[in-house]
Amino acid sequence: MIQWYAANTHVNAETKAAEHLLRQGFSVYLPKYMKLRIHARRKEWVPRPLFPRYLFVGISPENVRWRAIQSTIGISHLVSFGNSPAAVP
Repeated sequence: MIQWYAANTHVNAETKAAEHLLRQGFSVYLPKYMKLRIHARRKEWVPRPLFPRYLFVGISPENVRWRAIQSTIGISHLVSFGNSPAAVP
């Protein structure tokens, strides 16, 4: 069974961090919504993260590699309470 953990990312690096975590074999959940961006009289719909600067990483309890996640490009740190990362229900 997979446990989900919240990871704080660098500014505007959610997609980059998700790609690097997927390459390492982790499960990643990055919810997005479509936002209307207007610039120079041009309108376009672009995908934006639902939770800016956060994504969710799925880890099986027997395969816990905290250092690999924390050293991934785009990841700032895992959300923790005390010394251990906090699981998201």
